[in-house]
Amino acid sequence: MTEQAANSKRVVALTFHDVAANGEPEASGDALYRLSAKEMEALLSQLRHLGYQTVSSKVFRAWQQGQASLADRAVVLTFDDGYTSHFEIVTSLLLRYRFSGTFFIPVGRIGRKGHLTWEQLRKLVFLGMEIGSHGMTHRPLTSLSREEVEEELTASKRLLEERLGVSVRALAAPGGFWNAQVAEAAQRAGYDAVWVSTIGTNGQGTNPAALRRVVVRQPFSMDRVVAMVEGWQPAFWWAANQQLLIRLLKRMLGVYWYEQLKRRLVPNA
Repeated sequence: MTEQAANSKRVVALTFHDVAANGEPEASGDALYRLSAKEMEALLSQLRHLGYQTVSSKVFRAWQQGQASLADRAVVLTFDDGYTSHFEIVTSLLLRYRFSGTFFIPVGRIGRKGHLTWEQLRKLVFLGMEIGSHGMTHRPLTSLSREEVEEELTASKRLLEERLGVSVRALAAPGGFWNAQVAEAAQRAGYDAVWVSTIGTNGQGTNPAALRRVVVRQPFSMDRVVAMVEGWQPAFWWAANQQLLIRLLKRMLGVYWYEQLKRRLVPNA
């Protein structure tokens, strides 16, 4: 890849949450963000058919710093919240299509019902998956004091590194709540990548403290998701407007009442 091509290259990062086994209506996650295994596999199959290769957050950051190269068709696959389905369903699908993923773990939920155990996390590492932090308690970081933010970021990073024997350099902001103070705290804690929920693509010049992701949610459309990975702008417009509506509701109602409204409107949320 020439220097000019590298400078103009844009990469999409997709974000997934819970994945339900086919024919299983109830699951531990939020129905608005939950895919079926069939939907997940259809998307991965299409990305493989189109020639895409996955890169981890670590490799993406190395590329930003000029220390690694990326395939012509590269995509970042990220998985939030540490659901059991990430081990029981997602990992086998990723391996089937020769993909890898970056899994962001809320450390305080490890071992809880419906969430990954330490043993499952160690197996993910063994299988070549990247582990990042999603905080300790999954609380919105922007609502916490400076001391609480520091604890969320440093304690989660330390525990993951100690228990898994890997370096944890990537953070995903819980709920997408992020600001400059969070970015500064992440840097102090030793993270070199902060992934947020802002819709868009990432290039070599994208701020590593505010890397963009596209959240895959219901109503699911494989064609629309693939169109965004391919860089088709109208698909980004649709996703951005959906995201804007969610943010406006959160701002108007507050996080608590937004969640209550969502549970009323979305079954099993």
